[in-house]
Amino acid sequence: MNLEKSLSIEKILEILEARVFEQTGRYLSKAEKAVIKGTWENKEYSQIASDSGYSLQYLQTGVGPQLWAMLSEVIGDGVQVKKTYLKNVLLKFTKKHCMKLEISKLDNQSLVGKTKVYGKLPKIPYFYGREEEISGLKKQIKISQESCIAITGVGGIGKTLLTAKLIEEILFENPNMYDYIIWKRTNGCSSIDELLSEILPIFNIKAINEPLSTKILLLLKQFHLYKCLLVIDGFERLVQVDNYQKKLEYEDFFVGLTKEVHQSYIILTSQIPLEEITHLTTSFSFFSLHLEGLKESAAMQMIHEKGLGGEKCKRLIETYRGNPSELEAVINKIHRFFGGSVEKFFEYSTTMMGPQIQAMLHIQFGQAGFLSHLQKQIMIYLAYQMTEDCNNIPFSKIIDDLKEQLELKISIFEVITAIDILEQRSLIESNKQSNQKEIGYRLQPVVKKYILVDPLGLVNKEKYLVKKEQNKMATSHFV
Repeated sequence: MNLEKSLSIEKILEILEARVFEQTGRYLSKAEKAVIKGTWENKEYSQIASDSGYSLQYLQTGVGPQLWAMLSEVIGDGVQVKKTYLKNVLLKFTKKHCMKLEISKLDNQSLVGKTKVYGKLPKIPYFYGREEEISGLKKQIKISQESCIAITGVGGIGKTLLTAKLIEEILFENPNMYDYIIWKRTNGCSSIDELLSEILPIFNIKAINEPLSTKILLLLKQFHLYKCLLVIDGFERLVQVDNYQKKLEYEDFFVGLTKEVHQSYIILTSQIPLEEITHLTTSFSFFSLHLEGLKESAAMQMIHEKGLGGEKCKRLIETYRGNPSELEAVINKIHRFFGGSVEKFFEYSTTMMGPQIQAMLHIQFGQAGFLSHLQKQIMIYLAYQMTEDCNNIPFSKIIDDLKEQLELKISIFEVITAIDILEQRSLIESNKQSNQKEIGYRLQPVVKKYILVDPLGLVNKEKYLVKKEQNKMATSHFV
């Protein structure tokens, strides 16, 4: 894409002015446009002054310094914009803008450079922070011996948008890096077998009636023939962690597609860590990124751009753990019901639940094979315990209370395993301070709220609220 030849300076100025207005709320002045246009045409200030009718001193001291400072903020991308290399900055900015437009139109069988894009990539209405994560992922793809990345985290944390942004930047930097980019959302698929049946026709292969092992080999062959980037978004929908036979299928899939050296790559997003799915094998290695909430600076940018301010914004970020979808949901509620006042919102001591975190917890509590009975009981216990004590609950107290209150006849090992899994899924949090003798656990406020409210009756809290007198009469022990 040779923008210098294909786009006029007038079109570039139009794109630039739209960005300036978006970021600063003002349009470029005639003098600023004259300086930009003259610089694009490699003219000195004296010639720009002669052509435009402005004085040389005005352009050099009254327009130029402020213009370069403003453009550094708006399009500099970390670089200080100066007259000597404005042209390069404008070309990079405009190329990125045009590429984003091209990518935003992607649908089935689209083309960017030589790359065929299959599947509808999600739109990116906003994106904050994550520079380190994206940079690390790009580096991982370029130099790693592994050919699979698992991006995990709770619902709404931004796994899908991060992956879409990663692909956008890959295509921007090198539109010819891949032969195929395949974005496969797992909606409508119930198994690895069905997933492969939908992917293989992209390569004009019909194998719907073939066994899973054959489908894996057929896709592996395409990975050798072409440089492919396969994204599986929402892998947890295919997962049954308590089904041994299904675990073997997952392992056959990943081991089969990564056992040989090729230039293709698999990226998957999942609410369930891949370690829970593939722990039976030692022959499958992958890179795992567990996505946490936004850093405070990125979250504050999001909150401010959505019209909120004040000291309490930091508390908002902490309460919702920097989860962008949860922050967006609560910001909308604050505007609607509290007049845009974060302070007034916190006066009511309430916690909002966004739709994505609710959907995740509906699945975790409601769908068989996601949470064991013990894992549910631990979460329910923590929710009720935290209504009395907001501090982290020590591990020893969790053990003692589960024994006394819930009559659970189970080994310490099983409790530890259950807690480990809950922590890996970010369903519970741990905090071990240097002055503490043992680790403690708690729930995020939103998760606690869900359990106490139990919006769909999936938590079955009546099983937890056993009369204390009955518990005292019961005899239970840990094996």
